[in-house]
Amino acid sequence: MAVIWWGTHVFNSNKGYHGEKTECPECGRVYAPAYVKSNFWFHIEFIPLIPYKSMYRKFCPVCGYGVEMKGKEGKAELKEKAEVTDQAFEPYVNHNLADKPKGILTTDNSYEFHVKDLNSGEDFCVAKNLTKDEVKKIKKGRAYKKLPINKV
Repeated sequence: MAVIWWGTHVFNSNKGYHGEKTECPECGRVYAPAYVKSNFWFHIEFIPLIPYKSMYRKFCPVCGYGVEMKGKEGKAELKEKAEVTDQAFEPYVNHNLADKPKGILTTDNSYEFHVKDLNSGEDFCVAKNLTKDEVKKIKKGRAYKKLPINKV
């Protein structure tokens, strides 16, 4: 008897910061929005075979508040706003209780997600009391290749 694994997988790619700087309705900071493209694929045995959907997400590079767009809408918007801005951000995570001994069934929610604006030098604490799984979701959702975790 053979078991065949099948399902879907999402590949995210960061498309950069495009367009004019606007004020975020959530955090009130003024930056050009970040764009992430998500490609959805059917897979068999973890081998992507058939792409079936793509979508774009436009969001604030600091707080992550944004909107999702269908593939054609996002592609047209990126084509319209072709120039990439000179914004530079460095995301990182602080693990506050890294050396604390853990109990058997305790949940470690001592992670903090930070974004540092490399142009102005400002450091923003975006979220506190995160678990490791929530940090992984942020990394995947914002299409970061690396997200350093600092032990504090």
